[in-house]
Amino acid sequence: MALHRAERFGATCPPSVIAAGQQRVVVSVPLQMVQNLAQTLASEIADGRRPPGSALPSTRALAAHLGCAPGTVARAYGELRQAGLIAARDRARARVADGGSPRARWWLAGGPRLRLAGSDDPALDALVRAAGETVEVAAGPRGSVHGLEAMARGQADAAVLHLLHAESGRYNDPYVRHLLPGEAVVLVHLWQREVGLVVPRGNPLGMRGVAELAGRRVAWRARGSGSRLLLERLLAEASVDAVSESGEPADSHFAVAAAVAAGAADAGLAVRAVARACDLDFVDNAAGLLARLHDEAFTVQVAALGGYDLTRTGEQRRAT
Repeated sequence: MALHRAERFGATCPPSVIAAGQQRVVVSVPLQMVQNLAQTLASEIADGRRPPGSALPSTRALAAHLGCAPGTVARAYGELRQAGLIAARDRARARVADGGSPRARWWLAGGPRLRLAGSDDPALDALVRAAGETVEVAAGPRGSVHGLEAMARGQADAAVLHLLHAESGRYNDPYVRHLLPGEAVVLVHLWQREVGLVVPRGNPLGMRGVAELAGRRVAWRARGSGSRLLLERLLAEASVDAVSESGEPADSHFAVAAAVAAGAADAGLAVRAVARACDLDFVDNAAGLLARLHDEAFTVQVAALGGYDLTRTGEQRRAT
């Protein structure tokens, strides 16, 4: 049987080793057999013969069909699971993972990892986790400028950035052209996000914007991060120059929220998602304007003008 399995999968299979008198059996499963089976299944996933969500045969059923040991199939499934091509719950049959086809093509091509550097973002962390083995986050500090510098030094293949160029009013392109001159760089839009002041629940200091950060303890992102540059720009526009830079250092958006939640900082600039995750309040630039929509004095004044229906005032929805 061992020789038959070897002929079927194109490998030389050592015979099973049976230790007589000790009542134990040791079976050697050739690695080449496992790899061949994994590659066959990956090819079927890559070309769509096994679409996302489709169930794979049980290890015993596939082993019986191929004439090999269940352990061979189990190890092949393990290779595909580690690469993110299939997923399985306890006691449930393995199924082709969402996005299994492109991952299978990547895995069959040798699986080189994309070295990713640059900005910090909760949604980006989720994307990297979903990408599994296809992406490796480059070592070093997080931040848009640091990501471009890592690409310039050949330490990263891609970088995530959000850098507003003050002189031109454009995002990202001027910095790319300056730090990666002459290189053919493609910019891919990921998403827009809400950024504002993260403050303790209930906003005890009554902060309404960056103008009120003067004299407060601020959770600062590191220099070179887009959030740090944005906060500095907003402070300059608000003519605020009395914000201490010796506040709490924070190397990520979650670190900003953690500093505020722990009482080490009064506020910090971060994305709304971390405020929600840490049960904090979030102050954005439109907060004051939107609050006025629900002001009773304002509604009375508008109603007196005549011809205005305020029954749905303040409702929000995503643009379609």
